[in-house]
Amino acid sequence: MDHKSLHKLFQLTPKSDAPEFIIYSSKLNERLNYTCKFIFEFVLNCKYSITENKQLFKNSNAFKISYSTHSEKEIINISPYDLLFKTGVDESYKPKGTAKNGALYFHMSDSSCDLGYDIFSSVFYFISRYEEWQKFEADKHGRFELQQSVLFKDGHHLKPQVNSWIEEFKQALLKFYPSIKFPQKKFQYISTVDVDNLYAYKHKSSARIIGASGRDVITFKLNNLIRRFNVLQGKMRDPFDVYDELNELSKAKNIPLFYFFLQRTGTEYDRTVDPNSSAFKELFEKLNKSGVGYGLHPSYETINNNELLKQEFDLMRKNSNSPIQISRQHYLRFNMKTTPRQLISNGVIADFSMGFASGAGYRAGTFTPFYYYDLENEKASDLLMVPFTVMDGVYFIYSNAGVAAAEKQILELAEEAKRLNGIFVTVFHERTFDEVLYPGFGGLYRKLQEL
Repeated sequence: MDHKSLHKLFQLTPKSDAPEFIIYSSKLNERLNYTCKFIFEFVLNCKYSITENKQLFKNSNAFKISYSTHSEKEIINISPYDLLFKTGVDESYKPKGTAKNGALYFHMSDSSCDLGYDIFSSVFYFISRYEEWQKFEADKHGRFELQQSVLFKDGHHLKPQVNSWIEEFKQALLKFYPSIKFPQKKFQYISTVDVDNLYAYKHKSSARIIGASGRDVITFKLNNLIRRFNVLQGKMRDPFDVYDELNELSKAKNIPLFYFFLQRTGTEYDRTVDPNSSAFKELFEKLNKSGVGYGLHPSYETINNNELLKQEFDLMRKNSNSPIQISRQHYLRFNMKTTPRQLISNGVIADFSMGFASGAGYRAGTFTPFYYYDLENEKASDLLMVPFTVMDGVYFIYSNAGVAAAEKQILELAEEAKRLNGIFVTVFHERTFDEVLYPGFGGLYRKLQEL
């Protein structure tokens, strides 16, 4: 999978006959270009250019937008907040949102701005992950969690605010320029599965089998003991062995499917089948033939150990005979200042970690993939960040909500993405399909394939 195929999958590329916009700004820089690329190309699928030449702007046949303190007649005007014209990270900068009609707005402007706020600065703040570059109170795993988000208050993190702003912007542009023919996007559901433990019982060492069986006896988990021996004797399928079914479901429903495999074991947070086991090699051979996507699930300590990360990539590439260019961090341990650089140095072109572990919602305020912006070097990178909206563990690890509550919220979130013709990415785990452990969640996954 390369950048071109990712852009096609996520509908990020304008067609040759797409409408073209020209934006006038008295200052040109990387932040403005990065933001406009996201808004116009990735979300609206339109072409754009930015100029500081007033005459060129005036003579252009493209649809005009002025990003200036000076208001122009008969074109749409956006009064700039100064965020796009600064550099680095200002720790004292804490934007305050203004709630209006169920949405939250930032960088409000006077009446000379046709939108009433600076949409460019607002979008940049979220897709650059500015708030994660600033100091924040991390959880016990060192993560930026939903309570730290500026969107968390009053549940604004549960809606794709950034995409809603851009939809409003689109409607404002149509009022100024009724002849615009905006390209139509299609809703896209994308399934992802994190594989923390390849199998529940199969392909484990004798020591692990004996130890686990002993624990079952001591804790009176006799049903688990019986299941283990039935699997090992070939009398029943391993409850985590769902790969054939999920692959076939993906193909039948034409739903893109991506797996992320842990490649480390024997630690407190990393416990899978031995990555050198023939079990992995056999499964990778199947996946190579199936056409589904898969990547690395970097282990818990890789966030602080680039050599370990490299070892895991090398091992998985060797055993899978695949380039392995996508990833999602185990436990979603992701440091905005360092993790992207680690991934880029190891040949990753897309990371799927952009979401919350403890609740559903939009960590970056958007469902649209965006490129990582390095605020230290003021430069956009080639690492595509793919947001997800919800993870299964929200409902049985971080709460006791249960499958009924999970279904209700997930379907509501999906409808919001459908309304905006967006992308809806979910995260499930191999163990979630075990009806003994998590009754009903496998059925919920199958229901989502009908979206």
